[in-house]
Amino acid sequence: MGADVRVVTLQDVADRVGVSRATASQALTGKGRISAATRQRVHAAAAELDYSVNLIARGLRTARSGAVGLCVPDQTLSFRYYMDVAFGAVERAQESGMLVTLLPPAFAGPGIIEQLDGFLMIDPVDGDPLVQRLLAGRKPVVSGENPPAGDREPWATVFGDHEAGMRLLLDHVWEHGSRRPAVMLPDPAMAWGREMAAGYAAWCAEKGIETRRMLGWFDTTMDEVRREMDELFAQSDHPDAVICAPEGIAIVAVEAIRGAGLVPGRDVLVASYVESDALSVTQPTITTLDLHPREMGRRCMDELIRALDGAEPGRRVEVPIDLIVRESTSAR
Repeated sequence: MGADVRVVTLQDVADRVGVSRATASQALTGKGRISAATRQRVHAAAAELDYSVNLIARGLRTARSGAVGLCVPDQTLSFRYYMDVAFGAVERAQESGMLVTLLPPAFAGPGIIEQLDGFLMIDPVDGDPLVQRLLAGRKPVVSGENPPAGDREPWATVFGDHEAGMRLLLDHVWEHGSRRPAVMLPDPAMAWGREMAAGYAAWCAEKGIETRRMLGWFDTTMDEVRREMDELFAQSDHPDAVICAPEGIAIVAVEAIRGAGLVPGRDVLVASYVESDALSVTQPTITTLDLHPREMGRRCMDELIRALDGAEPGRRVEVPIDLIVRESTSAR
């Protein structure tokens, strides 16, 4: 029989760095007022010693499972934005020794929700039974983007200002000569879709121009988008700019513009509201917004950790939105 393998403890990590056990614990869980240098040294020592948090023991001490749920809209897991949000949330959770369980609607069966300590819901959809169930429960819920109206308020909300984001793109194409911008927007059942539409309508009213709005949902096929785009650019008074969401639709718009005998980036400016990997390599490269999805995920998890630590509810945390200018809007 081999010799017993000694389990590395938190005290071992603390001794390696020369700090107290409490300081080592706070450094590993992201709590306390600890310098970045000390926090980094503790994490380095934990890695060297192959130390991992004993989630079962922690759960017995705190009456928690050490796991939280992440709820995203159905049919979104193939989109880069939602994967980046999930990665940001998981990274932050790992820093605090927590596990994250994905809760798409099909997997939120009886018994799963009750075992989790709290929840993140990203882009909650109006009328979603799972969203309603989470908000009606006793566990803390953090909403990534504004929650549906009429439901109970979440413990905290992390959001982007999508009216301002839409105006940022519209002002940009206006400055490059557009006077007839059209938009393809997501279904208004989610807050960011409503906010984008409100920003577009208000901007057009201020400029004294007609709104030209199409709807695109996550389950809208690319063939359906292409048919709608083809009809739009076949008109004699076709738009001279188009801003597209959800993710990936801008590439279809480029193809439709070419199909109409027009030049994307010259005859029709093109912008995507959401960044994706293809936008920086397609021809022309496509102007977009950086919605900072990983930061969205991290800040949502930050708020949930604060909730589990007993902080007061009601916080609203804004994630910045930045313009990325590329060839599709800068040729004029």
